[in-house]
Parts: sequence; C-alpha cells; structure tokens
Amino acid sequence: MPSNASDSPILPAGACKSALERPAEPYCTQNLRDIWDLFYRRRGRSWGGVTREIPELPCGSRVLELGCGSGKTILGMIGRGWRIVAIDISPGAVRLTRSIIKEIAASAQRNDCKGARSKDLTGDVELLAADGRLLPFRDGAFDAVFAFHVLGHLVGHERSAMAGEIVRVTRRDGMVFFRGFSSDDLRAGGDEIEERTFIRGDGTITHYFTEDEVLQIFRQLSSTSVSTVRWSMRVGGLDLIRSEIRAAFRKE
Repeated sequence: MPSNASDSPILPAGACKSALERPAEPYCTQNLRDIWDLFYRRRGRSWGGVTREIPELPCGSRVLELGCGSGKTILGMIGRGWRIVAIDISPGAVRLTRSIIKEIAASAQRNDCKGARSKDLTGDVELLAADGRLLPFRDGAFDAVFAFHVLGHLVGHERSAMAGEIVRVTRRDGMVFFRGFSSDDLRAGGDEIEERTFIRGDGTITHYFTEDEVLQIFRQLSSTSVSTVRWSMRVGGLDLIRSEIRAAFRKE
C-alpha cells in the first residue's frame, strides 16, 4: 500500500546525521556539487530522451528519484499518479529538470484549455538540491526509490553510504530499483582510480558494476531480479556493446 499522503518525507533542519567517513584517497569527493554543476552548465540536456521500461507501482505511491540530472527518468515517471520527490547534488541539474517539467506542463495546457492534463502530469513533483549520500528524509518515507545511474558516479565507500541511505528511507515492503553500467560496457576504461572506477577529464567518475557487486551493495534487501541488458551502438563504423545492470530489491 502507498505511504500516508499527509506525512512529509523531509526531516527537520539539522536532523541529518552523516553516514560518511572520508579516508584519504586520490579522488577528492567533497567537490561533487561543483563538478556536476559545471557539467550541466556546459552540456545542459546532455542525456536526451525519456527513460523507458519504468517499473509499475500503484497510483499514489510516494517515489524518490536519486540524481534527476537533465530529467530523463522523471519524464518517464510523471503522469502515473505517483507522488514524486527527485533530488540531485547539482542545483543546476535541479533547475534544468524544473524547466523541462514546466515546458511539459505549458505544452499540455496549450493542448487542453482546462489545464487538467497538465496538472495530472506535473501536479505532484517536488525537486530538491540534496546529497544522496546523506538524504534529508525520514526513515521509511518512500514506497520506492529509483537509483538509475547515480551510484556509479561515486567511489566505493560513498556507494556504500548511499546504499545505506536508500535502505533507510525505503519503507517496509517497499521497492528499490537500480541501474548502472556493467563492467563489459564499451566505455569501461581510462584513468582508473579504484577497481573498475574511472575518472574523466571533467572530473566526473564512472564505476562499472558486476551483478554480484550490486547484490552485495544492497545485501540488506531481498533481491527480486537482477540482469544485464546489452545493446549495440555503432561507433566509428564498428558495432560496440553498451551494457547495463538492472536490479530490483524489496525491503522486508
């Protein structure tokens, strides 16, 4: 059953307690906000389109999306009757996603003089600039959490911290949906700062997962499915493989 609509998921100011420890390491983790703000200023809607194959949930479900980015996943969520909270560490990404949602609402309103459809599409979406490693939400606040291509932009101990926060804010019998690139993806490689974790010239990092690793990260949850999805991408006249791990978990 969806969570109570009257309860705010947001913690009072100052109530967050850090789950992070910061051991010495070659990659500075404290400037993620600046790195991703610069990324979105330079590239804007860099990942276009809409995320497909969004899992089904009951109408009225309270849903958290981690790493809203340029709005690709949230565009696949709106219009389903969910109460959506979406966060990103980059305020620029939050502004970008907000502008995209406003465009959708305006377009829907132009096609519906009563404005009913635009309200249905975007009426229950809340966007916040927040750090997924230290979520500002109450325990068990969400019926489902979507973590699509967000844990892969963290180093190891931070992935563990975010996974712990995901488990904390998911209610009993709630669902967690994960997606991240697999270790056999065509882009795996480069300047390696940890095993299968590579830093790019703009300071962003990408980690490439194995299925066993994903199961281990979310070991506090019960796995309902895990699979690797592969598709071909033509690059420089060659057919190369993109590879993504998709997993679903239930909190018992």
